[in-house]
Amino acid sequence: MAQKVEAQGGKGGSQWDDGSAHEAVTKIQVGAGGVGIQYVQFDYVKNGQAEVSPLHGTKGRSIAADPFVISHPEEHLVSVEGWYNPEGLIQGLKFKSNKKTSDVIGYEDGTPFTLQVQDKKIIGFHGFAQDNLHSLGAYFAPLTTSTPVTPAKKLTALGSDEGTAWDDGAYHGVKKAYVGQGHDGISAVKFEYANGSQVVAGDERGKATLLGFEEFELDYPSEYITAVEGTYDKIFGSDSAVITMLRFKTNKRTSDPFGLEAGTAFVLKDEGHKIVGFHGKVSDALHQIGAHVLPITN
Repeated sequence: MAQKVEAQGGKGGSQWDDGSAHEAVTKIQVGAGGVGIQYVQFDYVKNGQAEVSPLHGTKGRSIAADPFVISHPEEHLVSVEGWYNPEGLIQGLKFKSNKKTSDVIGYEDGTPFTLQVQDKKIIGFHGFAQDNLHSLGAYFAPLTTSTPVTPAKKLTALGSDEGTAWDDGAYHGVKKAYVGQGHDGISAVKFEYANGSQVVAGDERGKATLLGFEEFELDYPSEYITAVEGTYDKIFGSDSAVITMLRFKTNKRTSDPFGLEAGTAFVLKDEGHKIVGFHGKVSDALHQIGAHVLPITN
């Protein structure tokens, strides 16, 4: 039986309820406007099938945030943090799974609230909405017992402290790496991950140039990345350094260098561990790269 947690915020607009007959939440889409959150929409799994909820609120002139995608069944939604103003309008939202946390969407302003129940996952939402989202509540279900998952360890990103932070999260392994070349270093990266039997395509981090991407494909699952070597250097006319070269080491081989080896050298590695995700900082170029690692098991 699902546990219903009361909606937080105001009671303006019309009441809506997606129900609790879901196995999981798989995607969250949110649009923010000048007065806070204008709409939310959720993708669920119901009886093994994908189901998309109606849009709660209105799109209006809102700006859509990047969707928060949850890789069911290994990943589940743990909690929602939010803020609402004295008029009872939701100002901002932040979502957390057992693997990653979204940025704050909207404004971190007003009365704070958290939707969370210890040792349970969110499987549905309800609330009030009209032209904006007035309130948000959730349904929780017990976590099904399974083999305990070792939490991944996060290795500090290396490079220069410039640009916007990004984080792909941690998966079971890396299947493919794409490295985009720029005129002054690495312009963009993106990665393809394995999550159980699913393939998860990571977002493009940085800005690809006309030079496009070079690929490094792994023979997953027998091959995995054990280390990433690289260099970073200041580019002409800029105060910030960019990643100029990346080279991937696996348990079987070492890739050719992507980019030009120049500047300060670094190595991302944790002995006895394999890399299962990446994070870092970007602008129009890659400034910093770090990794999530898990112990190597036979």
